[in-house]
Amino acid sequence: MKVNVTKRNERGQDIAADQALADLIRISNIVGKDPALVQGGGGNTSVKTTDGKYMYIKASGTALKDMNTAQGWRRMCLDSVLAIIRDPSITKLQTQTREVEVVNRLLLACDDNVTSGARPSVEAHLHGRLDQCVIHLHPSVVSAYLNAKDGQARLEKLFRDEKAQPLWVPYVNPGYTLARTIEKLVAGYRVQFRRMPRILFLDKHGLFVTAPTAGAALRLVRKVIERCGEPLRPPAGTRTRLPEEDQVRAAKLCVRRAFFEATGTYTPVTYTDDRVVAGFERCADAKRLLSCGALTPDELVYSNGPALWVDRCDAQAIAKRLAAQIGAGRKPSAAFLVKDVGLFTAGTGKIAQTVRDVVAYSLFIRANARRMGGIRTLTRAEQKFINEWESEAFRMKLVSGTGQGQLHNRIAVVTGAGSGLGRSIAVGLARAGALVALTDIDEKSAQETAGIIACERSAKQAKVIRCDVTSEDSVRETFEQLLSHWGGLDILVNAAGIAPPYALVDMPADKWRLALEVNLTGYFLMAREAARIMIAQGMGGSVINLSSKSGLDASKNNAAYNATKAGELHMARGWALELGEHGIRVNCIAPGNVFEGSKIWNPEYIKVCARKNGIRPDEVIPFYVNKTALRREIKGQDVADAVVFLCSDKARTITGQTLVADSGQVMVR
Repeated sequence: MKVNVTKRNERGQDIAADQALADLIRISNIVGKDPALVQGGGGNTSVKTTDGKYMYIKASGTALKDMNTAQGWRRMCLDSVLAIIRDPSITKLQTQTREVEVVNRLLLACDDNVTSGARPSVEAHLHGRLDQCVIHLHPSVVSAYLNAKDGQARLEKLFRDEKAQPLWVPYVNPGYTLARTIEKLVAGYRVQFRRMPRILFLDKHGLFVTAPTAGAALRLVRKVIERCGEPLRPPAGTRTRLPEEDQVRAAKLCVRRAFFEATGTYTPVTYTDDRVVAGFERCADAKRLLSCGALTPDELVYSNGPALWVDRCDAQAIAKRLAAQIGAGRKPSAAFLVKDVGLFTAGTGKIAQTVRDVVAYSLFIRANARRMGGIRTLTRAEQKFINEWESEAFRMKLVSGTGQGQLHNRIAVVTGAGSGLGRSIAVGLARAGALVALTDIDEKSAQETAGIIACERSAKQAKVIRCDVTSEDSVRETFEQLLSHWGGLDILVNAAGIAPPYALVDMPADKWRLALEVNLTGYFLMAREAARIMIAQGMGGSVINLSSKSGLDASKNNAAYNATKAGELHMARGWALELGEHGIRVNCIAPGNVFEGSKIWNPEYIKVCARKNGIRPDEVIPFYVNKTALRREIKGQDVADAVVFLCSDKARTITGQTLVADSGQVMVR
């Protein structure tokens, strides 16, 4: 495997560097693909070159399984790394100042062609003091001992046949303090055993294995996992009665409202119920086991401590508990174990998956540690350091991904999202941070919209759902899929529509009825289902009907479109009166002529408009633009911006209104 490295060494050293990187990628990918060994992309690895000059190490925030020759690692000058531990001036700095200084020095120790700004692991100086290959993991079968009162004694018994005993590292704050501590302990170990330790158990933290070769390190990992895991049992089991779909749906809405009430933030909620979750619930002391506090730094950082036990879904009661956590200076729980239902996670995409992994890890540890003298958790002082540690904040930021917008994590449904204004609105909502369900009868076109969002923002922000808005069953299934995926609803934009271009005397009755079905019945069916969910959720919401200037000022040879677009305006006004008491705002946007990407403004429709106005087809678009006061063509983004505004808190007192985005062609009277 050949990669580009700085060409400052002899050819033999280049080969050594290439081999070190190849070994790093190999061991990282192998252990990183095993969820029993890593949670939330945690853990790190390093391999030193045989000449002792360089160390390749995992980059902070990178998942081990995702590392490759192009990314996920840094190459460091080993002498510069070790100099950090040995510099007495660093010990004199204040704690947080010291940790920032160490991060900066670790960056300066990098010697490679990486330009992405990726940081080397914050534990690089620790790795520098160990053997050629280092693998640092957080296996649940090891952590069960590390968080148990009798854990150290049991590990000593398990490994008593080893010529050189594993090194036990008492808990100290991670980062510089841990590196200095391990340096001293390793020095003492070498005096006692005349060799480097191969296995290091870090109290309430994780496992380090270190060996002369990559193969030896991997074999050592397997040995430790097998030996530690053999006496343990997962809290597995099955439910005597599976929860009903309505019960799961109600719990999602309850948790989402509680989180919103306590924090003022919107978040999707996902549901998990497996043998580990069900088995843990069967423990007679499950509630007590979760009340002990955070076990490890990962549990504190990602899930904000252990899952919150919920006996009964009561949004106000849960919100009160979350508010109490915040009042005590803690972050609110991100996971909720609802009795007889399952696990609910507040968070998006990668964060939600990480939280689920960390919770499963925690449940396993708690169930087993209680059989080993009881559970040991992080102290308040230890938690305070982690919460204030810049390195963990950096890692959390990397996992969180794309920056926030004014509609961050609000859950939206857009009909007709496969083309035209529906597509523009969906993309605009995603740009503002919303999670958008892209519904359309043309699923392929909706997938294309999802591709645009994935390129600009994140694939996690879009979900494609095929929907026929004229079918009650299809509409119901659409919202069931939405709740299953994100667990709530904040925004509905009715944008699907058709415009059969016929004069009154030529209008076929079936075309008239189809326009009524899509433009009126479709809006009604979507709004009815959305309103039911929003009322049950209790967080308010925003419904927007995409009408048209033709709903205010009729256009020629467009009877069906005129009638339905006017009807959409009046439906919205009535809904605003009905739903206002629930905090649900209903408004309309009446765009002018939007030509880009429109299925309505197709070549045949343009020919009809040309004949109607006595002009050539190529003159149609300039003709309509010149009818506006601003003489400005309206783009999809213009309409999307209006939608984002009406859905945002800036429009919190606006309901039952029509916002005309038409460059001044029609004035509201």
